Order: sequence, then structure tokens, then C-alpha cells
Amino acid sequence: MLFMIIISISISAILITITSSCLAAENGSSESITSSALISGRYIKVGTEDSRGPFSSRLPLVPVGSAYVFDNKQADLFVRTAPHGYEAGLYLYPWVDTQANGAPVFGNPIKVGFDFPFADAGSKGTIFQSADGRIHGIWLIGPQIVHAVYDIDHHIFRKIGAVTAGIARQASAIEVITNLDGSVDLVFDNCVDAEYYSGNHVAEDFCPYDGAGFWTGGITKCGLFAVSLPGLLHGFVRNPRVVTSTPQEILFEIGRITKVNFGSDKLGGVVAGSWFGNLLFFPKDEKTGRYMPKKLVAGVDGNALRNPGVGTSPVAYPQPDTGWSDLISRSERSLVYYRFTGKFTPAGAPIYEEPLPVYIENAYLYAGSLPVTNVVDWNGDGVLDIVAGNAEGRVLFFENKGDNVNPAFWPGVPLKAGGREIHIQAGYSGSIQGPKEARWGYTAPTVVDWTGDGLLDIVMGDITGYHTVYINRGTPTAPVLSPPQPVYLDGLDFRAAWRVQPAIARIDGRMALVTLDQENELHLYWAIDHYNLEDGGKLRMEDGSTILGTSRYSGGTGRLKLSFFDWDEDGILDLIIGTPRHGSIPNRTAGLPQSLGLKGSTVLFLRNVGTNKAPVYRFPQMMSWRGEPIYLGGHATGPAATYLGGSGPNLIVGEENGLFLFYRREDLPAPEK
Repeated sequence: MLFMIIISISISAILITITSSCLAAENGSSESITSSALISGRYIKVGTEDSRGPFSSRLPLVPVGSAYVFDNKQADLFVRTAPHGYEAGLYLYPWVDTQANGAPVFGNPIKVGFDFPFADAGSKGTIFQSADGRIHGIWLIGPQIVHAVYDIDHHIFRKIGAVTAGIARQASAIEVITNLDGSVDLVFDNCVDAEYYSGNHVAEDFCPYDGAGFWTGGITKCGLFAVSLPGLLHGFVRNPRVVTSTPQEILFEIGRITKVNFGSDKLGGVVAGSWFGNLLFFPKDEKTGRYMPKKLVAGVDGNALRNPGVGTSPVAYPQPDTGWSDLISRSERSLVYYRFTGKFTPAGAPIYEEPLPVYIENAYLYAGSLPVTNVVDWNGDGVLDIVAGNAEGRVLFFENKGDNVNPAFWPGVPLKAGGREIHIQAGYSGSIQGPKEARWGYTAPTVVDWTGDGLLDIVMGDITGYHTVYINRGTPTAPVLSPPQPVYLDGLDFRAAWRVQPAIARIDGRMALVTLDQENELHLYWAIDHYNLEDGGKLRMEDGSTILGTSRYSGGTGRLKLSFFDWDEDGILDLIIGTPRHGSIPNRTAGLPQSLGLKGSTVLFLRNVGTNKAPVYRFPQMMSWRGEPIYLGGHATGPAATYLGGSGPNLIVGEENGLFLFYRREDLPAPEK
């Protein structure tokens, strides 16, 4: 699972340098980069005239608090990044504008420091502004709750006190509520952990579901608690009381807790974010100090809203005129903004508008985590665009408003099929890694003229391992995808390894499809018609051996991103493969990249030394950039070979952080002959 594994990301020194230089430009260095320029080894930037795009600098992004730091019309935003990996830490994003749809726009980030030891700055804390204008940070550090105040001149949180509390070791979220009498409540979470997996989940014989289809492991359950103190961190943190109706009623984890204000004549309280996307409102009676049972934050239709992504982490964001609490939360695609309507349901739940992407200036092109990349002319204007799947389960279209040498990509728009946005989600039992992945889809589309009518269709693998086809019933310049239809093999729904992008090409008048089979090996299938396949046998190396995909079992299988491309320009289709860090092509002992020490996911070139119809492959060659191996996180890369950018062939790689890297051919290794 992305959130759980990302802490183990390993990135090469060269890519740390690349990323740091990107961030230097983002922070206002003298280097000026045109948004449409493709620069080798750098992330592709948004190509709109204002260079704005979804808030997407790093992954994961979790808002920590808002405050009027610079006396702007609207509040500024504190955001934390991943605790490990490049450029980890806490950042302040100043508000600069508001979109026409009402969503805020933030400017270049400012790195925030601390005058006390804190390696994971911002991950377990909250930031808020008191009536006197001071900006406070409350941090859970080991057994202590630390109180710090923000030094605006130096952008540092300075410690002014701390109390010892047993809750700090268990809690992952905390919020401060100031009461009418000057006392404060500390509201925090506590979870009763359950052993999620019932055995070794990467073992060959692991069984995730029982004979009745139920998850064999455990499900962690959480509750909210509160402690009252006579003042901000004055007194003793003890005798916590339960805020939720029971101490175990929210599944898996609570992303964040935030105090909300709905006006002096309405109940205040807190909103907590659940793992699966619910926003939970706990009203507080100011007279009694009692928190009442939860209400599910509702949309304008009266039904409960669901955050677009997992790990919902809301912070209150004040409306400038009313002071009412809008919300900004983490999501898979970007940070998202919810506007409070000022209304409540008859049951007392606050009503918010549908979430909108939060925007940022000088934005990178962002697809959501784990993008699966296709470079095609989707809208038939003669210019290459990007179509990408993502972990959220959507397929996004990034229109190129420039040309093929100097592209200018606009932010992604979700593609529709049958009039509805494509949105794959695993549900309770659709993931071999269990119900905690119910909200993920891991869409792995291949955009290709599958039917041979001159229109681009989509054939797609996903989290379930099943393959579906979306046939284009429109025109070259106005594609219209039909609802998904299953692909069959011998009359049975075609199920391969999960999270694999199939390689597809027309060979001698027939459509060939390569994916990973149930033995986790590369396998060729031939299309009989639009919906049916026949077995073409396993792909093989020069020595006749089969080609393994990854070194692990169960949830460690699959995950490859495959594409046909004549990389060495000899007229024969090769394979370009994006791997996870435990990819092991072609075998378990010498396979790449895992045999090099699990340093990260990468991109491989498998040269076809046979023919298109009867391929045979040479040992893989790992891509490097200016002599340094390309290692990009742990989960997978989504590469696409292309002539976009001129000359080439070049390489565009979707990194697990949701961004796209561009590599020019001259900076990549020459294909081995």
C-alpha cells in the first residue's frame, strides 16, 4: 500500500540533486524556466499561461493548519510532506489568489524550521492562530506534547513549553479547542491495532480471504478522546474522556482532527477525517462541554460527502468574510477544497459543496500517485498529449496546447466512458492486499487503436487484475468512449496479475497483448476480436527461459508497466518496462532491479532479438541518466518512449509521486546490440 510503503523510498544522489534544483526554481531562484520547455532530467511543468495547476509538489501532502501569516485577504497554509525521502518537512504556502470557482491558489513554498529536535516535522501536530494573532504549533513527540510559537521573521517554530502525556505515543492526530472560559480541550485519537495480515502477506501460499470471501486479517478501529486543561498546555494531561460514541468506531486510522467554526449561533466542534474518505463532524455543546455523536458531513444533495482519496486529513480554512470553516484536505490527485454553504441537514450535519482542486503557482504537471503514462494524440489535433492512469482509479487527459517539440500541457481532466468518469475502486475484496485498499483502483491503461478503425481505444488492467476495453465510438477529434467491457480468454473473464499495464501492438494484422500471467511471468495473447483473446504462449529469453516479473509473491506480484516500442530503431518492437523496486526481470537470482539491492523502481529496455511475431529477448538493460541509474521510489514507474520533445526517441516517466520526468535520448544509455 502506497502510504505504508512510501517511507522506504530510496532515491539516488543524482535525482536528489535534480529534485532540489526543481524546488530551488519553485522557491524563486534566479533560474527562469519556461513552462513549455522539456528539460532532460527535470519534471514537466504545467503549460498554462499562468503556470497554475493542482497543488501537487510532493507526496504525500498533508495540510497541518492555516493562519494569516502575511496579512493577506485569505489565510496561508502549512503543509507537511513525507517524513522520509527528498525535501521532507514542513512548508508554508502563502495565499495569492482565488480561482473563479472559489478554490484558493497558493504561491511558492517557504521551508519552516524548528529550534528543537524534530525529524518528522509536522506529521503529528496542529497549527492554529489565537485571537491575539500568534501562530501556535502543538506537536506530539515521544511521550511529550510540545508547544511552540511561530517566529514569522525567521519562519521557525520556537519551543515555549511541553507537558508529558502518555497519549503522545499512541496518538497520530491532535487538535486544540479553546473554550469560552479560557480553558482548552486537547482532542486526539487512539486506535486499537489489529494484526492486519493473518500471515506472511508476500508468501506464495498467503490466503487473504476465506472461503466465504471475508478478509482473514484484522481491522484496526479508532476513537476520539479529549482532555481539558485550565490553559494552553497548563495543568496535567490525564483522565481522557471519550468523544466518539464508542472508543472503536472509525476504521483503520484518523488522518487529522480540525476545529470548525460555523458562526456564533451554531454549534462548533471538530471534524475528523477517516481513512476511507468520510468527514466526521462531532458537535460540541459549549455550555456543557459535551461532544455529541458524529454526523457525516453532507453534500448539497444531503448525502454524505466522500473525500476523493484515502487518508482524509482536513484542516479548517476560514472564509474571509464570515470566518466560517471551509475545509482543505489531502487527496490522491491534489489537495482539495470544500466550501461550507452555511446550511445544515435536518439531522444537524454541516453541508459543504463538492471538493475542488486547490491550485498552486509554478505547478508541475500532476497525475495523482503512481501515474501510468501514454503519449498519444488523444484529440486528433496532430499534437501529442498525455493520457495517464493513477492509484485513485481514474484516467486523466493532459491536453498539449503547444506542439510536439515544445509542448504545453494543461492540467489533467478525467476521461469519461458511457457518460461517466472512469473511476475504478477495489471495494471490500477487490484487492489482494485487503479492504484497506478499497478506495484505490491502480488504473493501468494502454491507449491504442484496439479495433483497427483508426480511433484510439483504451485497454486497461487495474487493481483487480481483470482487463477491460473501452471502445471509442466518437471521431478522431472528438473521442467518445463506450462503457467498459470485459476481455475474455476461453470464455472466462481475462484475469492477469494486478496493477499491470499491458503492452499492445498490431503485428501482422493482429493485436498482440503482453501482460503478466498467474505465474507472474510475461505472457503473449492474441486478439480474436474486440473482446476475446487466445493464448500465444509465454515470452522467452535467448536461452529459452521464461521471464519473471517480480521477486515477491501475493501482493508483490504484478505492478509492471509494459509497452512495445522500437527503442533501438532496428524495425523490431522491443519492450520498455517500468518496474517496482522488487522487480526481478528475468529471474529471481539475477533479475533487475532487485538483484542490485532494492535501491528503487526503474525502467528497463528488453531488446527483441527475434521477430515481432516470434519475439525473443536479451537480458534487460537498465536505464540511466547521464551515467547514473534511474531509481524512482519503491512502487513502480510508468514510462513511455516517445518522439515528443524533438529528435529522440526520448522517455517520459511517471514517478510514484505523481509527477512526470523527461529524459532526452542523448542522456540515456545507448541500446546494447
